[in-house]
Amino acid sequence: MKKVRALHLFNSYLHTTENWAFQLTDNLPDCDIVVASANFLRCNFYPGKFTYLEFPLKQIENPQKRLWIRILNKLISYILKSYPCYIEKTCGRCDIMHSHFAPTGWRYLNLAKRLKIPHVVSFYGMDYEHLPFLRPVWKKRYERLFKEADMFLCEGSHGAKILQKIGCPAEKIRVSRLGVDVSQIPFWNRTKKPGELKLLQIATFTGKKGHKYAIEAFTRALQDCPNMTLTFVGPDRQGIRAELQKQIKSPAAEKITFIDAIDFEHLHAFMKDYHVFIHPSCYTEDMDCEGGAPVVLLDAQATGMPVISTTHCDIPDEVTHGDTGLLSPEKDVGALADSISSFYKMNQDEYGRYVQNANKHVGHKYGIQRNAAATIEYYKELCS
Repeated sequence: MKKVRALHLFNSYLHTTENWAFQLTDNLPDCDIVVASANFLRCNFYPGKFTYLEFPLKQIENPQKRLWIRILNKLISYILKSYPCYIEKTCGRCDIMHSHFAPTGWRYLNLAKRLKIPHVVSFYGMDYEHLPFLRPVWKKRYERLFKEADMFLCEGSHGAKILQKIGCPAEKIRVSRLGVDVSQIPFWNRTKKPGELKLLQIATFTGKKGHKYAIEAFTRALQDCPNMTLTFVGPDRQGIRAELQKQIKSPAAEKITFIDAIDFEHLHAFMKDYHVFIHPSCYTEDMDCEGGAPVVLLDAQATGMPVISTTHCDIPDEVTHGDTGLLSPEKDVGALADSISSFYKMNQDEYGRYVQNANKHVGHKYGIQRNAAATIEYYKELCS
């Protein structure tokens, strides 16, 4: 079959924390990539081989909230409603359309019809249950989306079950694992003595990432494991970091550090000096969830860092309990503290086994080249 020309649609292209979407598109074999987004961030992931369809008008950043800028931005926002027509006129011949996140898929349903090409929609997290829970209008929109789009991709079996539960026909669902480029990730054969532990969590500060449970479990484990540190890294778009800091009491306050977000290009080097990656993902009260599993768990394991996490969503696929990390039920602070204590007391022989297994597991099952090749087969299935 000839090379596939795929139109990839995003709401914003592309936040650093969504680097996994770039890894997928960049590694699709025999595929020309056209990227369309109402908001190009112009800071990450812009290889020259992609074609970018940027709307001629762009809203102006307005930190001082000047009236004339607000008025102009409102006008531009209205004009941006014609962006689908702009895509239609400028995208050229495309064989398939791939929308990233369900709201993007719904927004461009009519575009797929006008282009007369198959439409693939990927679900990633908040779009599974959180969005329709907060805004019930999306339940009706999902009915149309599931009827009109041709295929829906999710990261694992748990995501597939959720899609079926919320009304997606089973015959339209495919599992498309995300992944990492293991060849570009340095592996460190870490060492650790019994009685020491440096924990790291890199994640956006939001409820489903479980920061509060990491703090509670760390504080509890610290009573018997004094030589530990915990470092949090990530953007704080929802303003919850201050609430977390208020939660921390001495002596844990001297052991916990908060760092702002880091660029993706520095991610793996930053991980080098830590022993274990902690990421206690969980459902929130408003039904937000990972949907699949955080790809950063793969990044950490590829560097040779074992993981402490939970059995939330598809995490047990990414982290093998007792082999590449330790898993516990979500929100179970006692069990999470026990996992921390286990790694703290662990000798080098046992810890070294986790280090090796973590790296091998990612290379065997989550190499992005292999998983992207599986995704291109789904494209060809629709285009044949």
